[in-house]
Amino acid sequence: MKENIAIYWWAFNPPTIAHQIVIKTVLTSTKIDKVILTPDWQRLDKNYWISHQKRRELLETFYRSLLKMWLNVEFCDHFLEWRNWQNTTTMQVNDFFTKKLWDSPWHIFWVDVSKRMPTWEWNVNRYVETNLKKIFIPRWWYQFNGENLENFMLLEIDVLMNISSTMAREMIRNKQLVHGILSEKVREFIEKNWLYK
Repeated sequence: MKENIAIYWWAFNPPTIAHQIVIKTVLTSTKIDKVILTPDWQRLDKNYWISHQKRRELLETFYRSLLKMWLNVEFCDHFLEWRNWQNTTTMQVNDFFTKKLWDSPWHIFWVDVSKRMPTWEWNVNRYVETNLKKIFIPRWWYQFNGENLENFMLLEIDVLMNISSTMAREMIRNKQLVHGILSEKVREFIEKNWLYK
């Protein structure tokens, strides 16, 4: 029997409690059997604040913490090491995993990216909006109605999901406590290596 697999392709810079909650909820509240954590390569249009090597170690720390929670998660570093920062697209990620898994996987998105989907590169014949299998995560501040979208599910998460990686970086730079924003292992790794200062 084929597994239902979801791809969680994002920067995770740093990985937060929100990312952890999303993965756990996808695995416990849907028919998804496995989530593949797929961090992207550091692009030149974003400031990642830390070296590629430290970011990789941080992501591996996050991944190990997920495994200790007995979550069915796999770590894929293909795009993390791909170094194709100029034009990595959702369609390239989907093509890669469709070939690897012999099936088109689900893709996890925050709902606010839905409005940008029609403008995405390589989105021929509105494939992303109509054919791509999508799991949308709510944002408390974004009204999502699913208009002009097909082949998706909206995942209800009870926890207020206003935590972001940007918020975590700013809190660290401002010497604020990030308990409840980052998991213990991620927080310890960041503090030990003086990251995002």
